[in-house]
Amino acid sequence: MTELFFEKLSRFPRLSQPCTISIPFRQGQLTDVGMLSIEDEGKKLPTQKSILSTWPDGSVKWVLVNFLVDLPGNNEKKITMSLNEPANASPEIPVLVCMQAGRPCITTGDIQYVFSSPGEKSIFYSIDGPGFHFSKNEYNGPTIYDENGNAFTLTIDETGWSILENGPVRVVLFAKGRHLNSDGSLLNFEIRIEAYASKPYLMLDYRIINKDKSAQTILKGIKMTYRPKGRTDNVHTSLATSNYRSNIIKGQSTDIIEQAIDSTYLLNDANEQFPETLYGTFWADWSCPDKGGVCATIFQAYQNFPKALKVSQAGMDISILPDDNSLTFYQGMAKTHRVFLHFHDFNETVENLNVQSLQFQMPDRPILSASVYKDAGVFEDVFPTEKISKVETSLISMADQRLKAYGILHWGDAPDPGYTEQGREGGKLVWTNNEYDYPHAMMLMYARTGERRMLDYHLVSARHQLDVDICHFSDDPLRYQGQISHSAHHTNGEITPSHEWVEGLLDYYHQTGDIAALEGAIGIGENILRILKTPKFQTTGGLSARETGWALRTIVALYKETHDKKWLKPADSIVDDFEDWKNEYGGWLAPYTDHTIIRVPFMISIAVNSLMRYYRIKPQERIKSMILSAVYDMVENCIMENRLFYYKELPSLRRLGNNPLVLEALCYAYELSGDIELLKAGLPTFDNAIEFNLAFNHAKKAVEDAVIVYGGASPKRFAQYFLPIAYYYKTAQEAGIL
Repeated sequence: MTELFFEKLSRFPRLSQPCTISIPFRQGQLTDVGMLSIEDEGKKLPTQKSILSTWPDGSVKWVLVNFLVDLPGNNEKKITMSLNEPANASPEIPVLVCMQAGRPCITTGDIQYVFSSPGEKSIFYSIDGPGFHFSKNEYNGPTIYDENGNAFTLTIDETGWSILENGPVRVVLFAKGRHLNSDGSLLNFEIRIEAYASKPYLMLDYRIINKDKSAQTILKGIKMTYRPKGRTDNVHTSLATSNYRSNIIKGQSTDIIEQAIDSTYLLNDANEQFPETLYGTFWADWSCPDKGGVCATIFQAYQNFPKALKVSQAGMDISILPDDNSLTFYQGMAKTHRVFLHFHDFNETVENLNVQSLQFQMPDRPILSASVYKDAGVFEDVFPTEKISKVETSLISMADQRLKAYGILHWGDAPDPGYTEQGREGGKLVWTNNEYDYPHAMMLMYARTGERRMLDYHLVSARHQLDVDICHFSDDPLRYQGQISHSAHHTNGEITPSHEWVEGLLDYYHQTGDIAALEGAIGIGENILRILKTPKFQTTGGLSARETGWALRTIVALYKETHDKKWLKPADSIVDDFEDWKNEYGGWLAPYTDHTIIRVPFMISIAVNSLMRYYRIKPQERIKSMILSAVYDMVENCIMENRLFYYKELPSLRRLGNNPLVLEALCYAYELSGDIELLKAGLPTFDNAIEFNLAFNHAKKAVEDAVIVYGGASPKRFAQYFLPIAYYYKTAQEAGIL
């Protein structure tokens, strides 16, 4: 049996609370997902299971489990997962979905939601439940306003709705289309709706995608509105902001309550929490005796500023982009916002609404022990036999102490001060675009520590990468589907294999079941394959080792995920290129100036680390030989008198190298050779890498359209340092030299 641990969270009990967890299994362990059960003191809980990934033999690798559980107030809880016998537990009242004349209809206990049919504007057709009723055309939007103030309203396309999940714990609907008005259209969209058994609320994910022909589109507003019809006497309204404690403003029929979250608000709002896990909540409520009530919560509104809410007798405005703001939305860019809609009768208290809204912002997440991930073998082995306090403190500090950025296009990323101060973008902020696969590093950190915020770091950064850092539309096939490298506005950079990563996106898919993440990762792989066919990549030794090294790492990850053999041929071709390169130059030397070709240890290490990943799935003696040759060459020629590796092999660049990627390469060479001296060569680099300042800094500054929180280096540092340090830490400890 496997333990699922809920840490202490809300002081209020949560009954039949919907929770989600993704569980990994070692190859051959689980072949029938029907045998999996979640149990609370021996009682099987209502569950819904989705296989997300399999091993080559067809057995389950990752399964996403949605379940309902009773959680105590102000206390932790442990439940279990077992594989003993068929498990068919369902909710007493399951959530149901059916199609009625092209309209999906969801029933969650006493509540029935009917959604718009193809060609209709807005999302909802009607909502009915005990004490509330909302009809057609009362909910409008989302509507987008262009730079001239023209309104374009969400319209479901002719394909209509898809049922992605069909109960009994939750139903998931999906639709897409364009925003239309009488003169034309603007921006694509995708809508994802989640509803839960016996729960009076919906989760709505609204994603806009710029597939228009112009290089950029100026937006002046994005808004959802509720305008009640019929009798609306004795209207009660309320609006809440929160940080430590909620500030709830209550109003009556004649009152107008509104609040905007902008950069000025954030600069004057103190907050000591890790905002990926919780900053606060932001909600508004409208209710009257004849109509009932609806409470709208914008998820992570502060982090994704600007945002605004307005509520009055006339109804409610949910402003994803307030109409006094301007947003430059670049071609190929996407952005997802999440809104929770909680429907209730007139007697619901604002205190209960506030508690539920905070629950939306910081949901309960069950935690698996590190041994589950280690035993399943789904990640790199970053699980030490015994934890060393100094190393663990360094890794946690490095994860927590970094720059962060608030902003509608920036949340989940941060600028890199080094790139910015070099003047790479003429003084504009240079965004890292999750360089070195920061989301994957954070997923590994979560797996080995069980610290909830590490998972939240992963989820936020991977969502940003999936939306903003990938080019979702372009007429240029070498740009389409690719991940854009560090640049101003996240979009100015080139697309090249040395700055494209997919492992974090695959992790996000495994943790959430969001198929868009899998599609995004495959799209990056397709982009890389197109780039590898260009003349630039046909010259032996004409590129740095990191270009085809990172390409190979992506290709291997996608083959392991999909088992599609189309990825093997380009992988073999890259191995051929590395072999030709080594034979011609005696090693993987990179061109620098027009008259030099040099060793670059961190780039060579990228090649080694990627080749080792391929070697694990397709062992070849030539790969082993190249890895050992490259690492022995680095140890012989790239270490300075102080025993640290240099940066690059030129008198003008022979400074101390601070890139620990060499540590991972040394580990792989040790595994292949058994030569302990290779590991020992990395000790000075390891000692240097784990030195870290423990001081926190919460200074904030508005720069361009972002609010920057200065807490340390850019996210690139953790992404670059974590895996090599953690892998060396584990390997050197087992070898007895640490």
